[in-house]
Formats: sequence, C-alpha cells, structure tokens
Amino acid sequence: MNNLYESNNYELSFRGILADDDFKLYTNNSTISVTSDISFDINADFRSSINYFAASILGGIAHTIITSCKRANIEVEELEGKIHLLLKNPLTLLNVKGYSEEPKIEKCKITYYLYADEDEDLLLKICYSSLKNSFIYNTLKNVINFEIKFILID
Repeated sequence: MNNLYESNNYELSFRGILADDDFKLYTNNSTISVTSDISFDINADFRSSINYFAASILGGIAHTIITSCKRANIEVEELEGKIHLLLKNPLTLLNVKGYSEEPKIEKCKITYYLYADEDEDLLLKICYSSLKNSFIYNTLKNVINFEIKFILID
C-alpha cells in the first residue's frame, strides 16, 4: 500500500487571475482576493498576501493542535493565538533609494493560550509534539526562525 502514489502524496491546484489590480485566487468553493504583497498602512481595509500568510500559519498550526488533542481524547475549550513576524529589509518594498536588499520574513514568534481540563504536562507535551504533524510548520521551519510557546490558562 505504501507504494501507491496517492498514499504518500496529495496534490492541490489553484488558479489565480489579475483583474483591476486585484489578484483573485480561486479555490474549490470560494475566491481569495489579494490586493497587495504587504501594506504598511495599519488602517488599510484590504487583505494583503502577508495577512493571509500569517493567518495560514497561525490557523494551520492551531487546527493541528486541536486535531492532536482530539486524538488524545482531550477537548480544547479555549484557544487563542498571537503571531509576530519580523520583516527584514521592508524599505526595499517601498522603493526607497539606497535600499535594495532582498525583503524576507526572518522570524516568526507565536504564542498560543489554551485551556483544556487535562494534566498540564500532558497537554504541553501533546501541543509541542503536534507540530510534527503540521504541514505549514514543517514546510517553513527550516526557512523562517520559529519561536512557538504554549501558555496554559486557568
């Protein structure tokens, strides 16, 4: 059974189209609209690709944690996450003279606050071991410096 391509691989394809300075990615059931790479305007009312990227990281890992806890018969009653990204060389994106270094996300700090009626040591062990099952985390962990911590709440 392990020799079957489908047992080791799952392929996804998406289509994107640029229309009126708005790039739309079409998924199976909806559309994701990306208006810019990043916005430095904290009052901007549109979603940039960095917004979706942060949401994917934070949400993807959160769902992996919840799934791992369910498999261990632990019900997570509360879960909140905060993500902080350190962007290097952002002035290159603004086309500021004298700045031409490649912009990149250098560091990602995530804190999850969670509550489950379970032994604290066991819960933390499951949370940290669940990272081994996260597509997002395992794809990015060798590219971005991650710092992830879990804080248990009462």
